[in-house]
Amino acid sequence: MNRTQLNINIDPSLLEELKKSSIRSGKTLSNFLTEIISKFLSEDNANYSNKKINEFEKKIGVLERQISVLLLDHQKITPFTEKESRYYSEFIREVFNIKFKKGKKISRKKAFINLIDHIQCFYQWNEVYTLRLKEILFVDDYDPFSAKELNNLSIGKECPCPIRTGLINWISGNQIGECSCSNLSFPSQQEICDKGLELAKEVVLEN
Repeated sequence: MNRTQLNINIDPSLLEELKKSSIRSGKTLSNFLTEIISKFLSEDNANYSNKKINEFEKKIGVLERQISVLLLDHQKITPFTEKESRYYSEFIREVFNIKFKKGKKISRKKAFINLIDHIQCFYQWNEVYTLRLKEILFVDDYDPFSAKELNNLSIGKECPCPIRTGLINWISGNQIGECSCSNLSFPSQQEICDKGLELAKEVVLEN
Protein backbone atom coordinates (compact mmCIF):
# COMPACT_ATOMS: atom_id res chain seq x y z
CA MET A 1 0.00 0.00 0.00
CA ASN A 2 1.35 3.42 -0.94
CA ARG A 3 2.10 5.68 2.00
CA THR A 4 1.97 9.47 2.27
CA GLN A 5 4.03 11.42 4.75
CA LEU A 6 2.03 13.55 7.20
CA ASN A 7 3.81 16.26 9.18
CA ILE A 8 2.01 17.28 12.38
CA ASN A 9 2.93 19.07 15.59
CA ILE A 10 2.50 16.95 18.70
CA ASP A 11 3.13 17.52 22.39
CA PRO A 12 6.61 16.14 23.31
CA SER A 13 5.35 14.25 26.36
CA LEU A 14 2.61 12.63 24.28
CA LEU A 15 5.12 11.70 21.61
CA GLU A 16 7.32 10.08 24.25
CA GLU A 17 4.37 8.00 25.51
CA LEU A 18 3.52 6.95 21.96
CA LYS A 19 7.07 5.84 21.38
CA LYS A 20 7.05 3.76 24.56
CA SER A 21 3.73 2.18 23.64
CA SER A 22 4.91 1.35 20.14
CA ILE A 23 8.02 -0.36 21.57
CA ARG A 24 5.90 -2.40 24.00
CA SER A 25 3.65 -3.48 21.14
CA GLY A 26 6.62 -4.51 19.02
CA LYS A 27 5.65 -2.13 16.21
CA THR A 28 7.37 0.82 14.66
CA LEU A 29 6.04 4.20 15.68
CA SER A 30 4.64 4.73 12.18
CA ASN A 31 2.80 1.40 12.14
CA PHE A 32 1.59 1.90 15.70
CA LEU A 33 0.09 5.32 14.89
CA THR A 34 -1.45 4.01 11.67
CA GLU A 35 -3.16 1.22 13.62
CA ILE A 36 -4.52 3.66 16.24
CA ILE A 37 -5.90 6.02 13.61
CA SER A 38 -7.47 3.18 11.61
CA LYS A 39 -9.16 1.80 14.70
CA PHE A 40 -10.49 5.22 15.67
CA LEU A 41 -11.95 5.85 12.21
CA SER A 42 -13.52 2.39 12.15
CA GLU A 43 -15.24 2.95 15.51
CA ASP A 44 -16.32 6.43 14.48
CA ASN A 45 -17.90 5.08 11.30
CA ALA A 46 -19.66 2.36 13.28
CA ASN A 47 -21.11 4.92 15.70
CA TYR A 48 -22.20 7.07 12.76
CA SER A 49 -23.86 4.07 11.12
CA ASN A 50 -25.70 3.14 14.34
CA LYS A 51 -26.94 6.72 14.62
CA LYS A 52 -28.23 6.68 11.06
CA ILE A 53 -29.92 3.31 11.65
CA ASN A 54 -31.65 4.64 14.77
CA GLU A 55 -32.83 7.71 12.88
CA PHE A 56 -34.10 5.51 10.06
CA GLU A 57 -35.97 3.21 12.46
CA LYS A 58 -37.56 6.22 14.11
CA LYS A 59 -38.73 7.55 10.75
CA ILE A 60 -40.16 4.13 9.89
CA GLY A 61 -42.03 4.13 13.21
CA VAL A 62 -43.51 7.55 12.49
CA LEU A 63 -44.49 6.43 9.00
CA GLU A 64 -46.19 3.31 10.34
CA ARG A 65 -48.11 5.45 12.82
CA GLN A 66 -49.16 7.88 10.09
CA ILE A 67 -50.48 5.02 7.96
CA SER A 68 -52.31 3.57 10.95
CA VAL A 69 -53.87 6.91 11.83
CA LEU A 70 -54.93 7.56 8.24
CA LEU A 71 -56.57 4.15 8.01
CA LEU A 72 -58.44 4.81 11.24
CA ASP A 73 -59.39 8.33 10.13
CA HIS A 74 -57.63 9.56 13.32
CA GLN A 75 -60.55 8.27 15.39
CA LYS A 76 -61.71 5.03 16.93
CA ILE A 77 -63.85 3.17 14.44
CA THR A 78 -65.20 0.60 16.91
CA PRO A 79 -66.74 1.16 20.37
CA PHE A 80 -64.43 1.07 23.38
CA THR A 81 -64.27 -2.20 25.28
CA GLU A 82 -63.64 -2.34 29.01
CA LYS A 83 -60.06 -3.54 28.43
CA GLU A 84 -59.41 -0.73 25.97
CA SER A 85 -60.88 1.79 28.40
CA ARG A 86 -58.48 0.60 31.09
CA TYR A 87 -55.51 0.90 28.73
CA TYR A 88 -56.72 4.37 27.72
CA SER A 89 -56.97 5.46 31.35
CA GLU A 90 -53.49 4.10 32.12
CA PHE A 91 -52.11 5.99 29.12
CA ILE A 92 -53.66 9.28 30.26
CA ARG A 93 -52.34 8.88 33.80
CA GLU A 94 -48.82 7.98 32.68
CA VAL A 95 -48.60 10.81 30.14
CA PHE A 96 -49.72 13.30 32.78
CA ASN A 97 -47.16 12.04 35.32
CA ILE A 98 -44.27 12.01 32.84
CA LYS A 99 -45.13 15.46 31.50
CA PHE A 100 -45.45 16.86 35.04
CA LYS A 101 -42.12 15.37 36.19
CA LYS A 102 -40.44 16.58 33.02
CA GLY A 103 -41.43 20.18 33.69
CA LYS A 104 -41.49 20.46 37.49
CA LYS A 105 -42.10 24.20 37.22
CA ILE A 106 -45.66 24.08 38.52
CA SER A 107 -47.65 22.05 41.05
CA ARG A 108 -49.60 18.94 40.09
CA LYS A 109 -52.79 20.88 40.80
CA LYS A 110 -51.77 23.64 38.38
CA ALA A 111 -50.73 21.05 35.79
CA PHE A 112 -54.17 19.45 36.07
CA ILE A 113 -55.90 22.82 35.66
CA ASN A 114 -53.85 23.49 32.53
CA LEU A 115 -54.72 20.08 31.11
CA ILE A 116 -58.43 20.26 31.92
CA ASP A 117 -58.66 23.67 30.23
CA HIS A 118 -57.66 21.94 27.00
CA ILE A 119 -60.32 19.24 27.39
CA GLN A 120 -63.39 20.80 28.97
CA CYS A 121 -63.82 23.22 26.05
CA PHE A 122 -65.47 20.43 24.03
CA TYR A 123 -69.24 20.12 24.35
CA GLN A 124 -69.25 16.40 25.34
CA TRP A 125 -67.28 17.18 28.49
CA ASN A 126 -68.96 17.95 31.81
CA GLU A 127 -68.14 18.27 35.51
CA VAL A 128 -68.60 14.54 36.11
CA TYR A 129 -65.87 13.77 33.59
CA THR A 130 -63.62 16.33 35.27
CA LEU A 131 -64.03 14.58 38.62
CA ARG A 132 -63.41 11.19 37.01
CA LEU A 133 -60.25 12.43 35.30
CA LYS A 134 -59.02 13.92 38.57
CA GLU A 135 -59.57 10.54 40.24
CA ILE A 136 -57.61 8.73 37.52
CA LEU A 137 -54.70 11.17 37.75
CA PHE A 138 -54.46 11.61 41.52
CA VAL A 139 -55.86 8.49 43.22
CA ASP A 140 -53.65 5.38 43.39
CA ASP A 141 -56.51 2.88 43.58
CA TYR A 142 -58.61 4.57 40.91
CA ASP A 143 -61.42 3.23 38.76
CA PRO A 144 -60.51 3.63 35.07
CA PHE A 145 -62.90 5.21 32.62
CA SER A 146 -65.63 2.77 31.65
CA ALA A 147 -66.35 1.82 28.07
CA LYS A 148 -69.67 3.66 28.31
CA GLU A 149 -67.99 6.87 29.47
CA LEU A 150 -65.45 6.88 26.65
CA ASN A 151 -68.00 5.90 24.03
CA ASN A 152 -70.19 8.83 25.09
CA LEU A 153 -67.18 11.14 24.74
CA SER A 154 -66.52 9.91 21.20
CA ILE A 155 -69.81 11.08 19.72
CA GLY A 156 -70.39 14.15 17.59
CA LYS A 157 -68.49 15.92 14.85
CA GLU A 158 -66.97 18.82 16.82
CA CYS A 159 -64.25 16.63 18.29
CA PRO A 160 -64.68 12.84 18.42
CA CYS A 161 -61.65 12.46 20.71
CA PRO A 162 -61.56 15.36 23.20
CA ILE A 163 -59.14 13.70 25.66
CA ARG A 164 -56.64 12.84 22.94
CA THR A 165 -56.93 16.33 21.43
CA GLY A 166 -56.64 17.93 24.87
CA LEU A 167 -53.49 15.95 25.65
CA ILE A 168 -51.93 16.91 22.32
CA ASN A 169 -52.65 20.60 22.82
CA TRP A 170 -51.49 20.54 26.45
CA ILE A 171 -48.21 18.77 25.69
CA SER A 172 -47.47 20.83 22.57
CA GLY A 173 -48.54 24.17 24.01
CA ASN A 174 -51.26 24.67 21.40
CA GLN A 175 -54.20 27.00 21.82
CA ILE A 176 -57.20 25.78 23.81
CA GLY A 177 -59.81 24.22 21.53
CA GLU A 178 -57.45 23.79 18.57
CA CYS A 179 -58.43 20.81 16.43
CA SER A 180 -55.70 18.19 16.70
CA CYS A 181 -57.69 15.12 15.67
CA SER A 182 -55.57 14.74 12.54
CA ASN A 183 -52.21 15.06 14.34
CA LEU A 184 -50.10 12.30 12.78
CA SER A 185 -47.24 12.36 15.28
CA PHE A 186 -49.49 11.39 18.21
CA PRO A 187 -50.91 7.86 18.65
CA SER A 188 -54.42 7.35 17.34
CA GLN A 189 -57.32 6.47 19.60
CA GLN A 190 -57.01 2.82 18.61
CA GLU A 191 -53.24 2.72 19.16
CA ILE A 192 -53.73 4.05 22.68
CA CYS A 193 -56.38 1.41 23.32
CA ASP A 194 -54.08 -1.34 22.03
CA LYS A 195 -50.80 -0.35 23.71
CA GLY A 196 -51.61 2.01 26.58
CA LEU A 197 -48.62 2.61 28.87
CA GLU A 198 -46.21 1.43 26.20
CA LEU A 199 -46.72 4.65 24.23
CA ALA A 200 -46.75 7.19 27.05
CA LYS A 201 -43.02 7.91 27.43
CA GLU A 202 -42.50 8.12 23.68
CA VAL A 203 -45.33 10.62 23.32
CA VAL A 204 -43.98 13.04 25.94
CA LEU A 205 -40.33 12.84 24.87
CA GLU A 206 -41.16 13.51 21.24
CA ASN A 207 -42.95 16.74 22.10
